[in-house]
Amino acid sequence: MARFALGAAFGVLVGIIGGAALGLRAEEEDPPIPAETTVTAIRAGLDARQLHGAVVSTGAPDAVTYLQAEGVLPRPPGPPSPPINVALERRLDCISWFESRHTPSARNPISGAAGQFQFLLSTWRTTPQGHAGQSPYDASAAREAARWMVSQGRIREWDVVRAGLC
Repeated sequence: MARFALGAAFGVLVGIIGGAALGLRAEEEDPPIPAETTVTAIRAGLDARQLHGAVVSTGAPDAVTYLQAEGVLPRPPGPPSPPINVALERRLDCISWFESRHTPSARNPISGAAGQFQFLLSTWRTTPQGHAGQSPYDASAAREAARWMVSQGRIREWDVVRAGLC
């Protein structure tokens, strides 16, 4: 009986010491919250410990990036748009006018040319927009394809350009 009591007392003592050691270890394992996370949390009106946990659990590089991805903070502006080439846009407007009077739904019943730039299906398929499965009847896709053709030196594929009208 004394052996049982001694064993039980030893078990309780080990439990207390072990529990205290685990408690200390748990406190030691809580990493400090980075100052940047704390500042970001204060600015966003959030709890710093919860924000830090979210950043760590998602693998986000930092608190600002995490909050931008969640829509809490606005994303930084992207790169500036390239300047508009006014001369090119006017030329494309000219081609579109002569080909279809700027009508995206235009179709030539004889050649099958389609859209405001009157793309032949064989030509359309060579453009990135055609490869992506977009339609020549989609005005923005057709204009992008026309820009791409010009950038590739293919502007003379339009009769109105070869005729000197645009």
